[in-house]
Amino acid sequence: MFQKNIPLLSLNQIWKQKYYPWLICFSGLLTLVVVNGLTTTSLSVFDKAFLNEFNWSRDELKLRESVTNGVTLFFIFISGVIIDRIRVKKMLLLGTLTLTITLVSYSFIHNKSEAYLAHFFLGISMITAGSVSCIILVSSWFYQKKGLALGLVLVGTSLGSAIFSPLNSYLLHHFGWRQSFLILAIFPFFTFFYILFLVKNSPSEIGIVALGEDKSESKQETIELIQQGMTYQQATKTHLFWLICICGFCTFYSLVGTIANAFLHMVGLGLTEQDASYYLTIYFLIAGLGKIFISIFSDYINANIVFSICCLTMILGILGFWTMNLTYIIPAIILLAISWGGIYSLYNIITVKSFGLKEAGKINGTISMFEGGGAFLGPFFTAKLFNVDHSYQFPFMLNAVLMLFVFIISIKFKSYIQKLDKIAFSNV
Repeated sequence: MFQKNIPLLSLNQIWKQKYYPWLICFSGLLTLVVVNGLTTTSLSVFDKAFLNEFNWSRDELKLRESVTNGVTLFFIFISGVIIDRIRVKKMLLLGTLTLTITLVSYSFIHNKSEAYLAHFFLGISMITAGSVSCIILVSSWFYQKKGLALGLVLVGTSLGSAIFSPLNSYLLHHFGWRQSFLILAIFPFFTFFYILFLVKNSPSEIGIVALGEDKSESKQETIELIQQGMTYQQATKTHLFWLICICGFCTFYSLVGTIANAFLHMVGLGLTEQDASYYLTIYFLIAGLGKIFISIFSDYINANIVFSICCLTMILGILGFWTMNLTYIIPAIILLAISWGGIYSLYNIITVKSFGLKEAGKINGTISMFEGGGAFLGPFFTAKLFNVDHSYQFPFMLNAVLMLFVFIISIKFKSYIQKLDKIAFSNV
């Protein structure tokens, strides 16, 4: 005999309750695969073609990535404020539509100014349909297994480049770079319609609760899950918030600066362009696996120790590139990939668990501003320093030193993580 105060769920509701959160998780993964894959490092496969056709210097070429990351730096906070107001789905639709139009336009560029303008709109795609939007979307659907869900979603930031790096190489050699960009525009075009018809902002929109939440709880309590956590003002008064910001800037400068120049560096050491693109694929695949592994065990392993170890591992990986020896390229790529997978996942998981979702747009947006600042400066200055003596040794050493600084900060960083882990909303 069922108790009268417990509502009976229809088969359709049971299916939605059990599987729709994972559909949303897949939606976030798909979006990041497409958006990150077509706005970040995989586009470096076209670098040699641009240098040959336009006769740009390397720093002029790499300024494109800095423009994209600069948009993240200057507009991500505004994007976060908008997310908190209008919800995530509209932002995802705007981002995928912008990416479609931009990739089509990219095939018609003829000078640096047009290329920089295209990368400006690639940056708009990133801040509207990138990791911040997808993290907030997926977090609102998972009361339990949040670490696993976020880990699976964040794999998209690496998987996208792993998929599109060899695909871009194939398209380049068979169709040329202009036709390649027209073909690539198909991916965000179909993603736009997928989001339009299947993605919902929160469980309440389809009459269910977040995965792992008591089904007998009221709808109001489900809304409270979305609103749980610190306000932006409260978060900015914590030491942890600013330590994450500082570490994010240095880490993104070092990692993005190194990887954005890795393709040209490997070709300069004697690898073919095709082999260099495959090496990048290996990097992104391993980084994706690292994100999954770290995220699954984020509730069980000591995140503080792992973060510090990942910093040291990234230093070793950058030094592998610094040796200018092809023998160390594969080990360097593996070390960089594993360390980046762990660090990137821990940044996002710690932020959501520590500060909650109440004003996650502003909080994550501010942290992303610092990360975007590092990503903005890293590719350009690494390439600029290359021009001094036509060698990547000094810029890569500088990147390693910055990561050593992050490691030192992380020693203090972890003590504040432990403090915030004890507060009530840390288990959001």
